[in-house]
Amino acid sequence: MVYNNLLYDVSDRIATITLNRPDAMNATTDELYQELQDLLGKVAADRDVGCIILTGAGRGFCAGADLKARKDDMTPLQRRTRHRWILKDILEPLFRIEKPVIAAVNGAAAGAGFNIALACDFIVASENASFIQAFARVGLVPDLGGLYLLGRVIGINKAKELCYTARKVSAQEAAALGIVNHVVPHDELLERARAIAAKITAGSPTAIGMTKTLLNKASNATLDQMLEYESYAQTVAYLTPEYEEGVQAFREKRAPDFAAAALRG
Repeated sequence: MVYNNLLYDVSDRIATITLNRPDAMNATTDELYQELQDLLGKVAADRDVGCIILTGAGRGFCAGADLKARKDDMTPLQRRTRHRWILKDILEPLFRIEKPVIAAVNGAAAGAGFNIALACDFIVASENASFIQAFARVGLVPDLGGLYLLGRVIGINKAKELCYTARKVSAQEAAALGIVNHVVPHDELLERARAIAAKITAGSPTAIGMTKTLLNKASNATLDQMLEYESYAQTVAYLTPEYEEGVQAFREKRAPDFAAAALRG
């Protein structure tokens, strides 16, 4: 597929996906979603990628849905079918992909853009970034998983406030609320995100992938369930070449090469 709305680069096992509609603040369209669906599938299968950075071109991360591209002639059933496609084939794979995803939020993350960032594993934000659940301003409910994701991050009462009032949250307030992990100078955003990604890619791809999956399950599972999941996952981890490499590297007092070990698996 030719990507007209995305930029894609891989270096040092770090994939960078850039939403590339800067004139529209990277607002989403069906074409952009189709490209993202295709690219996420490729990245998930690429064993040379250990971590993903998602960012935006220009001065915005993502302004949400492009209202200029909306389709007014759709029936309610067609709208629901389209929405379920976006949720099941783009948003859910972004959340579940067994590789860490860092949202490098370079500017405004509004509406669906806010929730796309929340679907990533964590957020590194420019000091110029802002976040807004803008849906109430146009008579809609939060979408792209926001009703599920926001409350998990900041608690249900704070989530209700942000959704009901549709007020803008600065990067600094977002960090205080727990939405953002790190606020960094604007010009250092990608550098800082890549530095974190480099630490992640130095780890075991299999162990990190399983850890992500289990942490994503944790808030909806009982302790008994999580202990059972853990026992299965740890048994699998013990059987991987990455575990053997980690033990051998410890004995030889050197840094492990988990990526190479994973390719032997």
